[in-house]
Amino acid sequence: MSDGRPIFGLSARDLAALILDTSPQALIVPAHAWTPHFSLYGSESGFDSLSECFGDMAKNIYAIETGLSSDPAMNWRIGELDNRSIISCSDAHSGAKLGREATVFEVEEIKKLRYEDIKEAIIERKIAYTIEFYPEEGKYHFTGHRNCGIRQSPEETSRLGEICPVCGKHLTVGVMHRVEQLAARELKTQNSKLKTDDFGVRWIGYEERPPYVMSVPLLEILAESLETTVGSQKAISEYKNLTANFGGEFGVLLNAETSEIAKTSGSRVAEGIKKVRGGDIVVEPGYDGVFGTVKIWPEGKDVAKEEEEKEQLALF
Repeated sequence: MSDGRPIFGLSARDLAALILDTSPQALIVPAHAWTPHFSLYGSESGFDSLSECFGDMAKNIYAIETGLSSDPAMNWRIGELDNRSIISCSDAHSGAKLGREATVFEVEEIKKLRYEDIKEAIIERKIAYTIEFYPEEGKYHFTGHRNCGIRQSPEETSRLGEICPVCGKHLTVGVMHRVEQLAARELKTQNSKLKTDDFGVRWIGYEERPPYVMSVPLLEILAESLETTVGSQKAISEYKNLTANFGGEFGVLLNAETSEIAKTSGSRVAEGIKKVRGGDIVVEPGYDGVFGTVKIWPEGKDVAKEEEEKEQLALF
């Protein structure tokens, strides 16, 4: 075992063969495919291709899972993923972490959804869209060394190298730099598809690929909006209030009218959700196990808070 993960004394190819020999209906999807440790393409212990990892069993790998530190656009640059599904799932460290990312499948009847339907949707690439964590917020997005506080973009790493300038140790190469190393192409901007729907949600697509939306967990939005922490009773109480009124967390984040959110939770919370929907936020990229940080209101630009304070002063 390593950090709760079982370690097998056989290759990925032999493990895949064993699984499919045992159950031909099984579906093998490499999870968090880009994180440096314990992943398919990882910079520390991964491979450069599916065939290098799985050998002759690579033909049975129909999808990869993006992980928190990459998004579909980063994976669209990898040639061998052109004919495979790109899905996004959540880790299960705690209940609050579930649903940070999700995959929406094209199925005929949700009430009769079976395992076989999910498998078919993945193999046939019947993905409607995915809901994504901002990859910069993932803890391995950029290259760096947390003990020395060193963080580097791919451009900086290409110029400065992979050795920590403070202690001389090898940096943990981040997901973004690893994608640059393996990418078969740059994405042509003329082929990209960006649109904003009636709720102000920004959708990102490319050629015939399923689109995706970027979001921030509701508790994080509430914590900044209410100037508290994600574990505070204030944030949790407001979370329960919103999700009860608007059909769950995704209902609040993607489908609720911001005017109705304002009536329920105030203009500052509504403005925070609006800014996240439109991508009007600042994210400091994570590196070497340190999560990135989201700022909805950069210093000096908290218009919603100023308006709310004016409203409160007007009462006196």
